[in-house]
This record gives sequence, C-alpha cells and structure tokens, in this order.
Amino acid sequence: MEESATTMTPKNIILIGFMGSGKTSIGKRLASALNYTYFDTDQLIVERTKMSISELMELQGEAAFRKLEAEVLENFLEKKNCVLSTGGGIVLHPKNQELLQQLGTVIWLHAAPEILFERATRNPHRPLLQVENPRRTFYQLLTARLLLYEGLSHFKIDTTKLSYHQTIEAVIKALELVIHLNS
Repeated sequence: MEESATTMTPKNIILIGFMGSGKTSIGKRLASALNYTYFDTDQLIVERTKMSISELMELQGEAAFRKLEAEVLENFLEKKNCVLSTGGGIVLHPKNQELLQQLGTVIWLHAAPEILFERATRNPHRPLLQVENPRRTFYQLLTARLLLYEGLSHFKIDTTKLSYHQTIEAVIKALELVIHLNS
C-alpha cells in the first residue's frame, strides 16, 4: 500500500475548521453514528488545567495554549476509533500540523464566512473575539487560517446549507471514499 493511502486510513477522524463551523456538534453526532469515541481538544485542556480556555489564554497566553494542544494531540497517536474535534487555531502550530496528519483522516468543516461569524458570536465565551472589533478580528483570523485548513485536510465539507444530518452524511460518504481507495 502506498504511503499516501496509509496516512488516510480512517483509524481516527479529526475535525478541523474555524470557530462556528460545527466541529463539536457534528463531532458528537458523528461519533455516535459510527460508534466511535468522541473527544474535544478544548474540553480535554479545560479538564487538564481546571481553567476555561478564556482564563488559560488570559493567564498563560496563546503560545502556552498551543503547546497544550500539541500535548493533547500526542495522546491520540496510539488511539483508534475516535472522533476528535479540535480548536479552530490548532492548525497554527507546526507540531500540531504534523500530529494532525499522523492521527487519521482530517476533515475540514467550513461554511460561508458570514455564517461562521453569526454562529461564532452566539457563544459569548470565544476568547479571540473579546476585542473592540470582533468582526474585523474574526475575518483576519479566518483569512490567516484558510490555507492551513486546506493544506491539512483530506476532505472539505461545506456546512453552509447543510443540516447536522446532511453534514454527517457528507462526512460518511467522504470516509467511504477513503475506505474504497484503500481496499
């Protein structure tokens, strides 16, 4: 089997994407549909540090947070049959980029920017949007990350007009393609 086919074997499914893309909501439902175990990197960090992401970013800074993300990802190298939802900025750290590729099939959940912004601002606990001009910050962050999401993902699913059920169907079809290519 070729190296590229091996790296796409869906031993785990990793969901990446910007805030508001639905990684947590879809991740939980996808794990249930596939009988996989669900994990969320942000939640694992909260449990580990006993601090909210906002508190952690404020007290220790973004660099410390990204380092914790890498430590969490390393714990999944030997795991199988997991759906892992990641924080929107996990792709920024080179170590995380390397680890994401080793963990399984990476699926980028995306939506139209205005939809992402509307969804993201529903949650008042987004530390990177606690600024004077959240819309400008949102678009700057999104623009800076789009090429990283694209480069790291095996598949992109546009959730703009999809329900949860339709998104899960689209993910499962993408995974079936991986299985077909590897057989």
